[in-house]
Amino acid sequence: MTDRSNFVAARCALVLVLAAAAPALIRAQGNGPMRAPEPEKLPASLPAPKPEAPPLPPDEIISRFAAREDDMVRAIKGYTFQRDIRVQELGPDRKPAGQYDVVTQIRVSPDGRMFEKMVSRQPPTLQHLDLQRGDSDLLAPAPMFPLTTAMLPKYVVTYGGTERVDELNTYYFMVKPKAVERARAYFSGVVWVDTQDLAIVKTIGKWVTETGDVKAGDLPFTLFETYRQQVGKNLWFPGYARSDETFEQGGAHIPIRIIVKWSGYAPQTGDPSSDAPAPAKPSDNPDKP
Repeated sequence: MTDRSNFVAARCALVLVLAAAAPALIRAQGNGPMRAPEPEKLPASLPAPKPEAPPLPPDEIISRFAAREDDMVRAIKGYTFQRDIRVQELGPDRKPAGQYDVVTQIRVSPDGRMFEKMVSRQPPTLQHLDLQRGDSDLLAPAPMFPLTTAMLPKYVVTYGGTERVDELNTYYFMVKPKAVERARAYFSGVVWVDTQDLAIVKTIGKWVTETGDVKAGDLPFTLFETYRQQVGKNLWFPGYARSDETFEQGGAHIPIRIIVKWSGYAPQTGDPSSDAPAPAKPSDNPDKP
């Protein structure tokens, strides 16, 4: 457990580093619709922490949201979905000056392997970034559901208070690894947990190892703000993520952004083995970090 001042300082630092969009989280009976994000309407700061005791002991909330993560890991193995990755270079007005889009269809087999098939790839209009090395390098490997019951003992999880996240009432928790390793990445950041479902609905954080922050190839993106969407009645799967960074080239500093959208979650039918397997990474198995 960290003291209060360290907790607040770390939490504020995470938010100030990432100027991210704020798409709405909406309870849904279908595929979890979300309002379109408004990238330029960003909150200046988060509300002051409210550390009053929640109705349930924090340790019980933690164990319950970890159990819900276990549910997500099991459930995602029965789904197929699309993932849209967009990388943008931003101009002086903070509007896109060039971009690259790639959309893939992902299916997860019963043993947790991910199979990925190309849906569309737009010709890049980027002027500075060279993304020809391969689409698999656009995102760093990371599990979709990091805080499972099996992984909880690896972390220090500190209750921070309550906060309204769009239509949802949430508890938020600071998460940091107890120790870092060279061969395994751990999540470090903040998670927001729905007070009704006791499921994680939002995260801000990065993945860290003994050698530093995990990133995708030469791209500098490490810290992501991720919103989940409700799928069916009980599942919360990733819906939208964003990270803003700066790319340095020839003494110039070019603002860049990556946006990831997941959509079209549906129970899969048939054998996914006909699709090309995604490159072997820790994220290929939702059970493993």
